[in-house]
Amino acid sequence: MKKLLGVLTLASLVGVGCIKKKDLDFKNLTIDNWQPDWALPVLNSNMTLRDMLPEKSYITEDAEGVYSLHYTGDLFYAKASDYIKIPDQNYSTSNLTLTSPLSIAGYTGTVNDTRTGTFTYSDASGAQLAHLNMKTGLLTLTVNSTFQHNVAVTITFPKALKGGVPLSVTTNINWPNTSSTASIDLSGYNFDMTNGGASKNSLPYEVRTSITGTGNTIVATDNISASISMTGINYSFLDGFLGQYDIPIPADTINVGVFDNTLNANIFVNDPKINLSFKNSIGLNVSTKFDNLYGVTATGVRRDISISEVNVSGASTPGQTSVSTHVMDSASTNGAVQNLFNPAPNHVVYNGRVRVNPGGVTSTYSFVTDSSAIALTAEAELPAWFKIITFTLQDTTRLTLPEDTSILQKAEFKMLMDNALPLYGRVQLYFADENFNFVDSLVPTASDIIGEAPVDAQGKVNGRKTQVTTFTMEHNQYNAMARKVRHAIIKGELKSSGNGSVKIQSSNNLIVKLAFRFKLNVEQTNL
Repeated sequence: MKKLLGVLTLASLVGVGCIKKKDLDFKNLTIDNWQPDWALPVLNSNMTLRDMLPEKSYITEDAEGVYSLHYTGDLFYAKASDYIKIPDQNYSTSNLTLTSPLSIAGYTGTVNDTRTGTFTYSDASGAQLAHLNMKTGLLTLTVNSTFQHNVAVTITFPKALKGGVPLSVTTNINWPNTSSTASIDLSGYNFDMTNGGASKNSLPYEVRTSITGTGNTIVATDNISASISMTGINYSFLDGFLGQYDIPIPADTINVGVFDNTLNANIFVNDPKINLSFKNSIGLNVSTKFDNLYGVTATGVRRDISISEVNVSGASTPGQTSVSTHVMDSASTNGAVQNLFNPAPNHVVYNGRVRVNPGGVTSTYSFVTDSSAIALTAEAELPAWFKIITFTLQDTTRLTLPEDTSILQKAEFKMLMDNALPLYGRVQLYFADENFNFVDSLVPTASDIIGEAPVDAQGKVNGRKTQVTTFTMEHNQYNAMARKVRHAIIKGELKSSGNGSVKIQSSNNLIVKLAFRFKLNVEQTNL
Protein backbone atom coordinates (compact mmCIF):
# COMPACT_ATOMS: atom_id res chain seq x y z
CA MET A 1 0.00 0.00 0.00
CA LYS A 2 1.35 3.31 -0.93
CA LYS A 3 0.07 6.76 -0.23
CA LEU A 4 1.50 9.92 -1.71
CA LEU A 5 2.17 12.27 1.22
CA GLY A 6 3.97 15.60 1.28
CA VAL A 7 3.63 19.31 0.97
CA LEU A 8 5.06 21.24 -1.94
CA THR A 9 6.15 24.77 -1.01
CA LEU A 10 6.85 27.30 -3.73
CA ALA A 11 7.83 30.95 -3.60
CA SER A 12 5.99 33.62 -5.56
CA LEU A 13 7.71 36.15 -7.78
CA VAL A 14 8.11 38.61 -4.92
CA GLY A 15 6.71 37.02 -1.77
CA VAL A 16 4.22 34.64 -0.22
CA GLY A 17 1.09 35.95 1.44
CA CYS A 18 -1.00 34.45 4.21
CA ILE A 19 -3.15 31.42 3.34
CA LYS A 20 -6.64 31.52 4.82
CA LYS A 21 -8.80 28.55 5.63
CA LYS A 22 -11.14 29.14 2.68
CA ASP A 23 -8.16 29.03 0.33
CA LEU A 24 -7.76 25.30 1.02
CA ASP A 25 -10.58 24.80 -1.45
CA PHE A 26 -8.88 24.86 -4.84
CA LYS A 27 -12.15 26.12 -6.38
CA ASN A 28 -11.54 29.48 -4.74
CA LEU A 29 -9.38 30.26 -7.76
CA THR A 30 -12.78 30.86 -9.43
CA ILE A 31 -11.76 28.76 -12.42
CA ASP A 32 -14.46 26.27 -13.32
CA ASN A 33 -14.15 22.66 -14.52
CA TRP A 34 -10.88 21.76 -12.82
CA GLN A 35 -11.63 19.40 -9.98
CA PRO A 36 -8.37 18.01 -8.66
CA ASP A 37 -7.73 14.57 -7.29
CA TRP A 38 -5.56 16.18 -4.62
CA ALA A 39 -5.01 19.94 -4.62
CA LEU A 40 -3.21 22.33 -2.32
CA PRO A 41 -2.95 26.12 -2.62
CA VAL A 42 0.55 27.44 -2.01
CA LEU A 43 0.02 31.15 -2.57
CA ASN A 44 -2.73 33.68 -2.05
CA SER A 45 -1.31 37.18 -2.01
CA ASN A 46 -2.48 40.75 -2.50
CA MET A 47 0.64 42.81 -3.15
CA THR A 48 1.39 46.47 -3.66
CA LEU A 49 4.73 48.10 -4.43
CA ARG A 50 5.29 48.34 -0.66
CA ASP A 51 5.21 44.53 -0.44
CA MET A 52 7.80 44.15 -3.19
CA LEU A 53 10.44 46.26 -1.48
CA PRO A 54 12.85 45.31 1.32
CA GLU A 55 11.36 45.46 4.82
CA LYS A 56 13.33 48.54 5.87
CA SER A 57 12.34 50.62 2.85
CA TYR A 58 10.86 54.00 3.72
CA ILE A 59 7.91 54.90 1.50
CA THR A 60 5.75 58.03 1.30
CA GLU A 61 2.90 58.98 -0.99
CA ASP A 62 1.68 62.29 -2.33
CA ALA A 63 -1.89 63.62 -2.49
CA GLU A 64 -2.57 61.46 -5.57
CA GLY A 65 -1.28 58.34 -3.87
CA VAL A 66 1.89 58.18 -6.00
CA TYR A 67 4.65 56.48 -4.03
CA SER A 68 8.10 57.88 -3.39
CA LEU A 69 10.88 55.56 -2.29
CA HIS A 70 13.43 56.85 0.20
CA TYR A 71 16.86 55.60 1.12
CA THR A 72 18.93 57.18 3.89
CA GLY A 73 22.60 56.48 4.56
CA ASP A 74 25.28 57.99 6.80
CA LEU A 75 28.04 59.24 4.51
CA PHE A 76 30.48 60.78 6.93
CA TYR A 77 31.21 61.58 10.56
CA ALA A 78 34.35 63.09 12.04
CA LYS A 79 35.35 64.71 15.32
CA ALA A 80 37.16 67.97 14.79
CA SER A 81 39.78 67.17 17.42
CA ASP A 82 41.00 64.24 15.32
CA TYR A 83 42.05 66.69 12.59
CA ILE A 84 42.35 70.13 14.20
CA LYS A 85 45.34 69.41 16.38
CA ILE A 86 47.75 71.40 18.50
CA PRO A 87 51.30 70.55 17.38
CA ASP A 88 54.11 70.11 19.87
CA GLN A 89 55.55 73.44 20.91
CA ASN A 90 59.28 73.97 21.55
CA TYR A 91 60.72 77.20 22.98
CA SER A 92 64.14 78.33 24.19
CA THR A 93 65.33 81.25 26.24
CA SER A 94 68.43 83.16 25.33
CA ASN A 95 71.51 82.57 27.47
CA LEU A 96 70.71 84.15 30.82
CA THR A 97 73.59 85.91 32.56
CA LEU A 98 73.27 87.68 35.85
CA THR A 99 71.61 91.08 35.57
CA SER A 100 74.63 92.49 37.41
CA PRO A 101 77.55 90.34 36.24
CA LEU A 102 79.88 89.23 39.01
CA SER A 103 83.48 88.01 39.01
CA ILE A 104 84.13 86.65 42.48
CA ALA A 105 86.62 84.00 43.54
CA GLY A 106 85.58 81.51 46.23
CA TYR A 107 81.91 82.58 46.12
CA THR A 108 79.72 81.11 48.90
CA GLY A 109 76.76 83.50 48.88
CA THR A 110 73.38 83.43 47.12
CA VAL A 111 72.26 85.57 44.21
CA ASN A 112 68.71 85.72 42.78
CA ASP A 113 67.67 87.02 39.41
CA THR A 114 64.41 87.35 37.39
CA ARG A 115 63.80 87.68 33.67
CA THR A 116 60.52 87.92 31.73
CA GLY A 117 59.68 87.24 28.12
CA THR A 118 57.04 85.96 25.72
CA PHE A 119 56.91 82.80 23.68
CA THR A 120 54.81 82.76 20.50
CA TYR A 121 52.52 79.85 19.65
CA SER A 122 52.64 78.72 16.01
CA ASP A 123 51.39 75.94 13.73
CA ALA A 124 51.28 75.27 10.00
CA SER A 125 47.62 76.33 9.68
CA GLY A 126 48.43 79.89 10.64
CA ALA A 127 45.96 79.83 13.54
CA GLN A 128 45.91 82.77 15.95
CA LEU A 129 44.75 81.37 19.27
CA ALA A 130 43.06 83.42 21.98
CA HIS A 131 42.38 80.68 24.53
CA LEU A 132 43.56 77.10 24.87
CA ASN A 133 42.09 74.84 27.56
CA MET A 134 44.24 71.78 28.07
CA LYS A 135 42.67 68.36 28.29
CA THR A 136 46.01 66.53 28.32
CA GLY A 137 49.64 67.47 27.72
CA LEU A 138 53.09 67.56 29.25
CA LEU A 139 55.44 70.51 29.78
CA THR A 140 59.12 69.65 30.13
CA LEU A 141 61.71 72.16 31.32
CA THR A 142 65.37 71.47 30.59
CA VAL A 143 68.05 73.76 32.06
CA ASN A 144 71.78 73.97 31.28
CA SER A 145 74.26 75.97 33.40
CA THR A 146 77.90 76.99 33.10
CA PHE A 147 77.99 78.11 36.75
CA GLN A 148 80.15 75.90 39.00
CA HIS A 149 77.56 76.40 41.70
CA ASN A 150 74.14 75.03 42.69
CA VAL A 151 71.37 76.50 40.56
CA ALA A 152 67.55 76.50 40.96
CA VAL A 153 65.44 77.61 37.98
CA THR A 154 61.67 78.23 38.06
CA ILE A 155 59.61 79.10 34.98
CA THR A 156 56.10 80.45 35.48
CA PHE A 157 53.36 81.20 32.94
CA PRO A 158 51.18 83.84 34.66
CA LYS A 159 48.38 83.57 32.06
CA ALA A 160 48.06 79.78 32.33
CA LEU A 161 45.84 79.08 35.32
CA LYS A 162 44.42 76.03 37.04
CA GLY A 163 42.10 76.76 39.91
CA GLY A 164 43.39 80.33 39.85
CA VAL A 165 47.03 79.22 40.33
CA PRO A 166 49.58 79.94 37.57
CA LEU A 167 51.46 77.13 35.83
CA SER A 168 54.94 76.83 37.32
CA VAL A 169 57.75 74.27 37.22
CA THR A 170 61.14 74.21 39.03
CA THR A 171 64.31 72.24 38.42
CA ASN A 172 67.60 72.14 40.41
CA ILE A 173 71.19 71.64 39.28
CA ASN A 174 73.61 70.52 41.96
CA TRP A 175 77.23 71.08 41.06
CA PRO A 176 79.18 69.30 39.54
CA ASN A 177 76.09 68.54 37.43
CA THR A 178 75.50 71.08 34.69
CA SER A 179 71.93 70.25 33.58
CA SER A 180 68.61 68.97 34.91
CA THR A 181 65.04 68.35 33.72
CA ALA A 182 61.59 68.60 35.31
CA SER A 183 58.07 68.04 33.93
CA ILE A 184 54.51 68.97 34.83
CA ASP A 185 51.14 67.65 33.67
CA LEU A 186 49.24 70.31 31.70
CA SER A 187 45.79 68.76 32.21
CA GLY A 188 43.25 71.32 33.38
CA TYR A 189 45.36 74.42 32.68
CA ASN A 190 43.68 77.21 30.73
CA PHE A 191 45.93 79.47 28.66
CA ASP A 192 44.94 83.07 27.95
CA MET A 193 47.01 83.95 24.89
CA THR A 194 45.55 87.40 24.16
CA ASN A 195 48.22 89.50 25.93
CA GLY A 196 45.47 91.46 27.64
CA GLY A 197 43.39 91.56 24.46
CA ALA A 198 46.12 93.15 22.37
CA SER A 199 47.17 90.12 20.35
CA LYS A 200 46.94 86.33 19.88
CA ASN A 201 49.37 83.39 20.25
CA SER A 202 51.05 85.07 23.20
CA LEU A 203 52.62 82.95 25.98
CA PRO A 204 54.21 85.31 28.54
CA TYR A 205 56.62 83.73 31.00
CA GLU A 206 58.85 84.59 33.93
CA VAL A 207 62.19 82.88 34.74
CA ARG A 208 63.53 83.09 38.27
CA THR A 209 67.05 81.85 39.02
CA SER A 210 68.77 81.30 42.35
CA ILE A 211 72.52 80.62 42.51
CA THR A 212 74.03 79.25 45.72
CA GLY A 213 77.80 79.44 45.90
CA THR A 214 79.94 76.33 46.35
CA GLY A 215 83.24 78.13 46.92
CA ASN A 216 84.15 78.16 43.26
CA THR A 217 84.66 81.31 41.25
CA ILE A 218 81.74 83.17 39.63
CA VAL A 219 82.74 84.33 36.16
CA ALA A 220 80.90 87.26 34.55
CA THR A 221 80.24 85.24 31.40
CA ASP A 222 78.59 82.33 33.26
CA ASN A 223 75.03 81.77 32.01
CA ILE A 224 71.91 79.63 32.22
CA SER A 225 69.84 78.48 29.23
CA ALA A 226 66.34 76.96 29.41
CA SER A 227 64.31 75.06 26.82
CA ILE A 228 60.62 74.27 27.19
CA SER A 229 58.63 71.68 25.26
CA MET A 230 54.86 71.10 25.34
CA THR A 231 53.94 67.69 23.93
CA GLY A 232 50.92 65.41 23.63
CA ILE A 233 48.52 68.34 23.71
CA ASN A 234 44.81 67.63 23.53
CA TYR A 235 42.34 70.41 24.17
CA SER A 236 38.87 70.64 25.63
CA PHE A 237 38.37 74.09 24.08
CA LEU A 238 40.19 76.55 21.89
CA ASP A 239 39.20 79.73 20.13
CA GLY A 240 40.55 82.67 18.18
CA PHE A 241 41.18 83.07 14.47
CA LEU A 242 41.62 79.48 13.39
CA GLY A 243 43.37 78.07 10.35
CA GLN A 244 42.26 75.83 7.50
CA TYR A 245 42.06 72.05 7.84
CA ASP A 246 41.10 69.25 5.47
CA ILE A 247 39.21 66.19 6.68
CA PRO A 248 39.16 63.34 4.15
CA ILE A 249 35.92 61.58 3.27
CA PRO A 250 37.19 58.03 2.72
CA ALA A 251 36.06 56.06 -0.31
CA ASP A 252 32.92 54.11 0.55
CA THR A 253 29.93 52.44 -1.07
CA ILE A 254 26.23 52.90 -0.30
CA ASN A 255 23.87 50.08 -1.10
CA VAL A 256 20.69 51.57 -2.59
CA GLY A 257 18.34 49.34 -0.65
CA VAL A 258 15.25 49.80 -2.79
CA PHE A 259 16.91 47.74 -5.53
CA ASP A 260 18.27 44.98 -3.30
CA ASN A 261 16.11 42.30 -4.94
CA THR A 262 17.16 43.05 -8.48
CA LEU A 263 19.53 40.98 -10.55
CA ASN A 264 19.40 43.22 -13.56
CA ALA A 265 17.76 46.62 -13.19
CA ASN A 266 17.47 49.01 -16.11
CA ILE A 267 15.06 51.51 -14.61
CA PHE A 268 14.84 55.19 -15.46
CA VAL A 269 13.61 57.32 -12.54
CA ASN A 270 11.90 60.64 -13.17
CA ASP A 271 12.68 63.62 -10.92
CA PRO A 272 15.02 61.97 -8.36
CA LYS A 273 16.42 64.05 -5.51
CA ILE A 274 19.34 63.70 -3.11
CA ASN A 275 19.05 65.60 0.16
CA LEU A 276 22.39 66.16 1.89
CA SER A 277 21.84 66.85 5.59
CA PHE A 278 24.67 68.37 7.63
CA LYS A 279 25.14 68.65 11.38
CA ASN A 280 28.05 70.90 12.29
CA SER A 281 28.98 71.63 15.93
CA ILE A 282 32.36 73.12 14.96
CA GLY A 283 32.47 76.88 15.41
CA LEU A 284 33.72 77.24 11.85
CA ASN A 285 32.17 77.14 8.40
CA VAL A 286 32.97 74.03 6.38
CA SER A 287 32.70 73.04 2.74
CA THR A 288 32.18 69.57 1.28
CA LYS A 289 33.58 68.47 -2.05
CA PHE A 290 33.06 65.06 -3.65
CA ASP A 291 36.08 64.08 -5.72
CA ASN A 292 34.24 60.99 -6.96
CA LEU A 293 30.52 60.31 -6.99
CA TYR A 294 29.02 57.67 -9.24
CA GLY A 295 26.39 54.96 -9.37
CA VAL A 296 26.84 51.36 -10.54
CA THR A 297 23.98 49.12 -11.67
CA ALA A 298 23.80 45.37 -11.10
CA THR A 299 25.13 44.87 -14.64
CA GLY A 300 28.12 47.17 -14.11
CA VAL A 301 26.84 50.31 -15.86
CA ARG A 302 28.55 53.32 -14.26
CA ARG A 303 27.22 56.88 -14.14
CA ASP A 304 29.55 59.61 -12.84
CA ILE A 305 28.29 63.00 -11.73
CA SER A 306 30.04 66.17 -10.65
CA ILE A 307 28.44 68.55 -8.17
CA SER A 308 29.54 71.91 -6.87
CA GLU A 309 31.16 72.38 -3.50
CA VAL A 310 28.58 72.58 -0.70
CA ASN A 311 29.11 75.23 2.00
CA VAL A 312 27.80 74.72 5.55
CA SER A 313 27.62 77.28 8.35
CA GLY A 314 29.37 76.65 11.65
CA ALA A 315 27.87 76.52 15.14
CA SER A 316 27.35 79.92 16.76
CA THR A 317 28.23 78.91 20.35
CA PRO A 318 29.85 75.91 22.06
CA GLY A 319 27.36 73.08 22.55
CA GLN A 320 25.16 74.31 19.71
CA THR A 321 24.79 72.44 16.39
CA SER A 322 24.17 74.03 13.02
CA VAL A 323 21.76 71.91 10.94
CA SER A 324 21.25 72.44 7.23
CA THR A 325 20.03 70.53 4.19
CA HIS A 326 21.29 70.89 0.65
CA VAL A 327 18.85 69.66 -2.00
CA MET A 328 20.34 68.24 -5.19
CA ASP A 329 17.77 67.79 -7.94
CA SER A 330 17.88 67.95 -11.70
CA ALA A 331 17.51 71.75 -11.77
CA SER A 332 20.18 72.55 -9.17
CA THR A 333 22.74 70.14 -10.67
CA ASN A 334 22.07 70.81 -14.36
CA GLY A 335 20.69 67.30 -14.79
CA ALA A 336 23.58 65.52 -13.02
CA VAL A 337 21.34 63.81 -10.44
CA GLN A 338 18.97 62.69 -13.19
CA ASN A 339 21.94 61.12 -14.93
CA LEU A 340 23.02 59.32 -11.74
CA PHE A 341 19.67 57.50 -11.53
CA ASN A 342 19.28 56.70 -15.21
CA PRO A 343 19.56 53.78 -15.11
CA ALA A 344 18.98 53.44 -11.38
CA PRO A 345 22.05 52.09 -9.54
CA ASN A 346 22.33 49.31 -6.99
CA HIS A 347 25.33 51.05 -5.40
CA VAL A 348 26.63 54.61 -5.11
CA VAL A 349 30.38 55.08 -4.65
CA TYR A 350 31.89 58.29 -3.28
CA ASN A 351 34.92 59.95 -1.72
CA GLY A 352 36.03 63.52 -1.15
CA ARG A 353 36.91 65.94 1.61
CA VAL A 354 35.49 68.36 4.13
CA ARG A 355 37.42 71.60 4.37
CA VAL A 356 37.18 73.33 7.75
CA ASN A 357 37.36 77.12 7.47
CA PRO A 358 37.50 77.16 3.64
CA GLY A 359 38.23 80.89 3.61
CA GLY A 360 41.41 80.46 5.67
CA VAL A 361 42.48 82.57 8.65
CA THR A 362 40.34 85.71 8.96
CA SER A 363 39.42 88.10 11.76
CA THR A 364 36.21 86.14 12.34
CA TYR A 365 35.98 84.59 15.81
CA SER A 366 35.81 80.78 15.78
CA PHE A 367 36.07 77.92 18.25
CA VAL A 368 36.45 74.16 18.57
CA THR A 369 35.71 71.85 21.51
CA ASP A 370 36.68 68.25 22.08
CA SER A 371 33.09 67.24 21.21
CA SER A 372 32.81 69.35 18.03
CA ALA A 373 31.97 67.21 15.01
CA ILE A 374 30.69 67.29 11.44
CA ALA A 375 28.21 64.67 10.20
CA LEU A 376 26.74 64.15 6.73
CA THR A 377 23.68 62.06 5.89
CA ALA A 378 22.24 61.55 2.41
CA GLU A 379 18.65 60.73 1.54
CA ALA A 380 17.73 59.60 -1.96
CA GLU A 381 14.11 60.42 -2.81
CA LEU A 382 12.95 58.40 -5.82
CA PRO A 383 9.38 58.96 -6.99
CA ALA A 384 7.71 55.74 -8.21
CA TRP A 385 7.52 57.28 -11.64
CA PHE A 386 9.51 54.90 -13.75
CA LYS A 387 10.36 53.87 -17.22
CA ILE A 388 11.27 50.21 -16.71
CA ILE A 389 13.34 48.73 -19.52
CA THR A 390 14.21 45.57 -17.60
CA PHE A 391 13.80 44.68 -13.97
CA THR A 392 14.95 41.17 -13.09
CA LEU A 393 13.93 39.64 -9.78
CA GLN A 394 14.98 36.36 -8.26
CA ASP A 395 13.74 34.55 -5.19
CA THR A 396 14.99 31.27 -3.74
CA THR A 397 13.24 28.98 -1.29
CA ARG A 398 13.98 25.61 0.24
CA LEU A 399 12.01 22.84 -1.50
CA THR A 400 11.82 19.07 -1.12
CA LEU A 401 9.54 17.14 -3.47
CA PRO A 402 7.88 13.84 -2.52
CA GLU A 403 9.91 11.01 -4.03
CA ASP A 404 7.25 8.25 -3.73
CA THR A 405 5.65 8.74 -7.16
CA SER A 406 4.33 5.26 -7.92
CA ILE A 407 0.71 6.49 -7.92
CA LEU A 408 1.41 9.82 -9.65
CA GLN A 409 0.13 10.23 -13.20
CA LYS A 410 1.03 13.92 -13.52
CA ALA A 411 1.39 17.15 -11.53
CA GLU A 412 -0.49 20.24 -12.60
CA PHE A 413 0.16 23.83 -11.51
CA LYS A 414 -2.27 26.69 -11.99
CA MET A 415 -1.49 30.41 -11.53
CA LEU A 416 -4.07 33.21 -11.43
CA MET A 417 -2.86 36.82 -11.66
CA ASP A 418 -5.18 39.80 -11.27
CA ASN A 419 -2.94 42.78 -12.03
CA ALA A 420 -3.52 46.47 -11.33
CA LEU A 421 0.18 47.34 -11.68
CA PRO A 422 1.37 49.04 -14.88
CA LEU A 423 3.94 46.27 -15.43
CA TYR A 424 4.08 43.05 -17.41
CA GLY A 425 6.72 40.39 -17.49
CA ARG A 426 8.13 36.93 -17.92
CA VAL A 427 8.59 34.35 -15.24
CA GLN A 428 10.34 31.02 -14.87
CA LEU A 429 10.52 28.61 -11.96
CA TYR A 430 13.63 26.46 -11.74
CA PHE A 431 14.05 23.33 -9.65
CA ALA A 432 17.61 23.22 -8.26
CA ASP A 433 19.78 20.76 -6.34
CA GLU A 434 21.59 21.38 -3.06
CA ASN A 435 24.34 23.29 -4.92
CA PHE A 436 21.76 25.48 -6.67
CA ASN A 437 22.40 23.82 -10.03
CA PHE A 438 19.26 23.77 -12.20
CA VAL A 439 17.66 20.33 -12.50
CA ASP A 440 14.52 21.29 -14.43
CA SER A 441 12.14 24.17 -15.03
CA LEU A 442 8.36 24.56 -14.75
CA VAL A 443 7.54 26.95 -17.58
CA PRO A 444 8.24 25.38 -21.02
CA THR A 445 9.31 28.77 -22.44
CA ALA A 446 9.91 32.09 -20.75
CA SER A 447 6.52 33.42 -21.81
CA ASP A 448 4.71 36.56 -20.67
CA ILE A 449 2.40 35.39 -17.91
CA ILE A 450 1.97 38.72 -16.10
CA GLY A 451 -0.31 40.97 -18.11
CA GLU A 452 0.06 44.75 -17.82
CA ALA A 453 -2.81 46.82 -16.43
CA PRO A 454 -3.96 49.64 -18.74
CA VAL A 455 -2.77 53.20 -17.98
CA ASP A 456 -3.97 56.69 -18.90
CA ALA A 457 -2.00 59.49 -20.55
CA GLN A 458 -0.40 60.43 -17.22
CA GLY A 459 0.94 56.90 -16.72
CA LYS A 460 -1.61 56.00 -14.00
CA VAL A 461 -3.47 52.71 -13.93
CA ASN A 462 -7.13 52.90 -14.96
CA GLY A 463 -8.09 49.21 -15.16
CA ARG A 464 -7.09 45.61 -14.33
CA LYS A 465 -5.67 42.65 -16.22
CA THR A 466 -6.51 39.07 -15.25
CA GLN A 467 -4.65 36.05 -16.61
CA VAL A 468 -4.65 32.32 -15.84
CA THR A 469 -1.84 29.94 -16.75
CA THR A 470 -1.72 26.16 -16.29
CA PHE A 471 1.44 24.02 -16.36
CA THR A 472 1.61 20.24 -16.51
CA MET A 473 4.49 17.98 -15.52
CA GLU A 474 4.26 14.35 -16.61
CA HIS A 475 5.20 11.39 -14.43
CA ASN A 476 8.53 10.62 -16.10
CA GLN A 477 9.70 14.23 -16.00
CA TYR A 478 8.72 14.59 -12.36
CA ASN A 479 10.22 11.24 -11.36
CA ALA A 480 13.56 12.07 -13.00
CA MET A 481 14.10 15.19 -10.96
CA ALA A 482 12.13 14.86 -7.69
CA ARG A 483 14.82 13.12 -5.64
CA LYS A 484 17.43 15.74 -6.63
CA VAL A 485 15.44 18.89 -5.87
CA ARG A 486 16.34 20.91 -2.76
CA HIS A 487 15.53 24.49 -3.87
CA ALA A 488 13.04 26.41 -6.00
CA ILE A 489 14.45 29.44 -7.82
CA ILE A 490 11.96 31.85 -9.34
CA LYS A 491 13.21 34.44 -11.76
CA GLY A 492 11.03 37.13 -13.27
CA GLU A 493 11.67 39.98 -15.67
CA LEU A 494 9.32 42.97 -15.50
CA LYS A 495 9.03 45.99 -17.73
CA SER A 496 6.69 48.80 -18.75
CA SER A 497 5.49 49.12 -22.30
CA GLY A 498 5.92 52.07 -24.63
CA ASN A 499 8.28 55.02 -24.35
CA GLY A 500 6.48 56.78 -21.54
CA SER A 501 6.90 56.48 -17.78
CA VAL A 502 4.39 54.93 -15.42
CA LYS A 503 3.38 56.03 -11.95
CA ILE A 504 2.82 53.47 -9.22
CA GLN A 505 0.20 54.43 -6.64
CA SER A 506 -0.77 52.99 -3.28
CA SER A 507 -4.01 51.68 -4.83
CA ASN A 508 -2.15 49.61 -7.43
CA ASN A 509 -1.91 45.94 -6.49
CA LEU A 510 -1.27 42.46 -7.85
CA ILE A 511 -3.43 39.55 -6.67
CA VAL A 512 -1.69 36.22 -7.16
CA LYS A 513 -3.01 32.71 -6.48
CA LEU A 514 -0.96 29.61 -7.14
CA ALA A 515 -2.00 26.01 -6.55
CA PHE A 516 -1.06 22.53 -7.69
CA ARG A 517 -2.68 19.13 -7.86
CA PHE A 518 -1.41 15.62 -8.19
CA LYS A 519 -3.36 13.48 -10.62
CA LEU A 520 -3.35 10.06 -8.92
CA ASN A 521 -3.61 6.54 -10.24
CA VAL A 522 -6.34 5.45 -7.85
CA GLU A 523 -6.21 1.80 -9.00
CA GLN A 524 -2.71 1.50 -7.44
CA THR A 525 -3.71 3.11 -4.16
CA ASN A 526 -5.28 1.38 -1.21
CA LEU A 527 -7.05 4.28 0.48
